[in-house]
Amino acid sequence: MTAVEAVEAIKRFTPAALKVTLTDGTERPVAVARAGNRWARIIAVLDKLSWSVIECLDKDGRVLGIVESEPDEDDDQEDDVGDGGDRYMARVLTDVMRATMRETRLMFDAQLKGQAELLNAMTDGMRHLSDTYRTALQVQQAHLMAPPGPNEGEAPEVMRMMQMAMMMLANGKGNAPTGGSTSG
Repeated sequence: MTAVEAVEAIKRFTPAALKVTLTDGTERPVAVARAGNRWARIIAVLDKLSWSVIECLDKDGRVLGIVESEPDEDDDQEDDVGDGGDRYMARVLTDVMRATMRETRLMFDAQLKGQAELLNAMTDGMRHLSDTYRTALQVQQAHLMAPPGPNEGEAPEVMRMMQMAMMMLANGKGNAPTGGSTSG
C-alpha cells in the first residue's frame, strides 16, 4: 500500500494523532496538523518511513482504527512477521520486553540508591570509630602526663578529663579536650 492510499484510509477516521509501527517493530508517533496541508505532510512522512501498521488515535490516545500495509505480491522473500496471530504475539512480546526494561531500570536505580546509603552509613561509622580512638589516645596521653594524686597511682585529673570526654561524646560533639593537666 502506498502512502497516498494509506492517507485515504486514514481520512475516514479523522484522527488527532497517528502511531506508526515500522517494519522493524518500533513505534513512532506522528502528529496530525489541524489545518493546512496536513494530509500532504502525512504522505511525506509515510513515504520516508518503512511502516507496516498505522494506528489512528483520538485526542485521548484511544484507537479509532488501524491501517495495515499489504506486502508486495511480487516480493519473493518470506514475511518475518507472519499472519495476524504472529503480529499480535510480536506486539505482546515487545510490550512485555519494554515493561521488563522499565522495571529493570527502576530496580537498578533503587539498588544504586541503597548502595549509596550503605556507603554513607559505613563512612559515618568509620568516622565515629576514628573519633572514639582519638579520644582514647587523648585520655591515655593525659594519664601519662598527669601528676600522681594524693594516693599512690591515683590521678584525679585524668578522671576529670575522662568524664569531660564522655560528656562531649554523649552530646554529639565527638571532640575531647586536647590534654594537658591543670592542677587543682
